[in-house]
Amino acid sequence: MRAFAALYTALDESNATRDKVEAMLEYFRAAAPANAAWAVHVLTGGKLKRLVRSSDLRDWLSQSSGYPAWLVDETYAHVGDLAETITLLTRRGETYDEIAELPLHEWIEEVLQPLTRLTPAEQGERVRRWWSQLPRDQVFVLCKLLTGSLRVGVSQRLVVQALAKLTEIPGERIAHRLTGTFVPTATAWTALVAVL
Repeated sequence: MRAFAALYTALDESNATRDKVEAMLEYFRAAAPANAAWAVHVLTGGKLKRLVRSSDLRDWLSQSSGYPAWLVDETYAHVGDLAETITLLTRRGETYDEIAELPLHEWIEEVLQPLTRLTPAEQGERVRRWWSQLPRDQVFVLCKLLTGSLRVGVSQRLVVQALAKLTEIPGERIAHRLTGTFVPTATAWTALVAVL
């Protein structure tokens, strides 16, 4: 998820359309097909089902940070974004676990989606551990994915521009291929960028 978190940061910090397209282009050039497919899904507004409740995240933040619940709630009210509040208040180590190196598709398919089969206590144990094992930018993206609220600040049109530039396929054809339901798989990515 390191590369996707870096992409998210680059997109969030830029107001220039050209810079956003270039950041996506750089990401897609380096990404494995399954990661690229999930990135397209998220960047074009696709969401994950909410995996955990926001109230549980606030409780886990209080437990992991040592801050009382009222202070977490006050900070959240002031910051206005739960993922940002968690990112600011979580304590993390000096070094990061190998989980920080997992690719985006593994995070989503093998780590996050199975959370729905766990009890809230089991979810909390895992999520708190991840907060301590990940760099700040990945904690932010993780929390956005957990709540299904990752909004990137790029339009589908910009994603299409980046993909058209990557593949040299006309943007209209890329946009047409994205029409309907795009299922984020390596196969779907291959079909999306195939030169026919």
